[in-house]
Amino acid sequence: MKKWQILAKKIFKLIADNQFILYLAIFFAAFFVYLWIQSTPSFLDPDSFYHLKMSKLIAGQGPILDFPWLQFTVLKNYYIDQHFLYHVAAIPFIKFLGDLAGFKFFTVILATLFIFFTYYFFKKEKIILAEIFTLILLLAPSFLFRISLAKATAFSLLLLFLGIYLIFKQRYWLLMIISFLYVWSYGGFLLLLVMSVFYALAQAIIQTLSKENLWGKIGIKIIFSQAGKHLMIFIKNLLARENLKLIFATLSGLILGLVLNPYFPKNLFFYWQQLVQIGIINFRGLVNVGGEWFPYKFADLISDSGTVFIFGAISLVFFFITIKRQKSESVFFLMTTLLLFLLTLKSKRYVEYFIPFFVYFSAFSLSAALGNLKLADYLKLIKKESRRLWQLTVLIIIYLAIVCPFIMVKDLIITRQTFSGGIPFTRFSGIAQYLKDNSPAKTIILHSSWDDFPMLFYYNDWDYYIVGLDPTFMYNYKPSLYNLYADITMAKKSDNLSQAIRENFQAGYFIVNTGRPQLEANLQHDGNFVKVYEDGDGKIYKLK
Repeated sequence: MKKWQILAKKIFKLIADNQFILYLAIFFAAFFVYLWIQSTPSFLDPDSFYHLKMSKLIAGQGPILDFPWLQFTVLKNYYIDQHFLYHVAAIPFIKFLGDLAGFKFFTVILATLFIFFTYYFFKKEKIILAEIFTLILLLAPSFLFRISLAKATAFSLLLLFLGIYLIFKQRYWLLMIISFLYVWSYGGFLLLLVMSVFYALAQAIIQTLSKENLWGKIGIKIIFSQAGKHLMIFIKNLLARENLKLIFATLSGLILGLVLNPYFPKNLFFYWQQLVQIGIINFRGLVNVGGEWFPYKFADLISDSGTVFIFGAISLVFFFITIKRQKSESVFFLMTTLLLFLLTLKSKRYVEYFIPFFVYFSAFSLSAALGNLKLADYLKLIKKESRRLWQLTVLIIIYLAIVCPFIMVKDLIITRQTFSGGIPFTRFSGIAQYLKDNSPAKTIILHSSWDDFPMLFYYNDWDYYIVGLDPTFMYNYKPSLYNLYADITMAKKSDNLSQAIRENFQAGYFIVNTGRPQLEANLQHDGNFVKVYEDGDGKIYKLK
């Protein structure tokens, strides 16, 4: 063996034996990946401007209890800051580093902490190849894209998976606290209650199958002759004291978070709008919702998931081959992955949960399948059983070792290129400044796209606007008013525009994006709109 090979082997062994070095390596690998992605003077999602503005407002005047900036939405009367703790946590970063750099660095830190926590979780649960599974999650393109958005995604994932860790460890009081904090941090807090219920189900399934020795015996005879008996045993296991305590701790924390809340009781109506009408029902056929609420095609989901589906497929095979060895954690992650897979096929935005759950399932199920066996020992074992199977396994490992790094690097570069083409941080700054300087306070501004609101709001909270954050909030306020707004801004309505706008919106100005020639033609044809400002982002028309 050559000297450099001996040295490399010693260095690898030193790193493998020194957990502190591995933790540092994972942290800095994630940190520099996310830092590189964020190194652009832009945001990829308009909502980032809203979140940044909320942090600035809270820093200056405390919690925002009323939201008059969206005059024709339900938020005018039923606003709550569903991301309150997320906005508070961002304040030190923007105070010391400035708005853009601070908020981007805050996003980098949150995403890095989630990857770091994932590695910690895996090591505590004695997951084999923990480093590999952590890197698979880090470089999964669809997940890399979503968690890098300057939104509450990483903050939510940290709280959710910390809650899952506490569920596994049965730390009831800490679970209650995390549940409370989750309500104050993210609108999807009910996910944690779902996790508690699913873990109780997973434990009941494993206990019933193991204690009743049903592995491999489930067939027609069992179904018809003993189904009732085993169903009762399953229900008994499900309602075990430990399971009920987990569910009670989670539910108690969530209820306290809702009631001991500066927005109570109007937060109940808001969450009905946010969780049910937007998150589940979704009016995408009636309103022009954001692209994240549209279905994810299965083929696109596979191609956008990098190596996650490769390792997931392998782990699924191992899960069913070694099902007798699987634990409640593996079953839990299988059930939650299937649920989130279906939700992702319904709406793209759930991919930020589906991908990490799929990776966690792969890690836990493969670890349970292999037990204490190391990969080298496993190869020796199957070599004794079947040389052809050993050869096939070696070929697969070589293939993955060559192809997977290539896929990961390619996906990372593509994601970085995507972020480089985001929304410039100065978007609408000129338009907003003109309105701030020339309009009376609280003037209502009509704008041609509902998702222009966050940028306008960030630069100008002097004036009020029509709709933003999600058009469903306006549709629920008054469907006929939303339809009128949509017809005007999409240039479907061309008659009596100024009269309709004055009577229904009381707007003093109309912002028109670039690339809206038909809408501009309609305004000019009306004769009651005067262009008072123009730049590369759009034009401002004042109503006579």
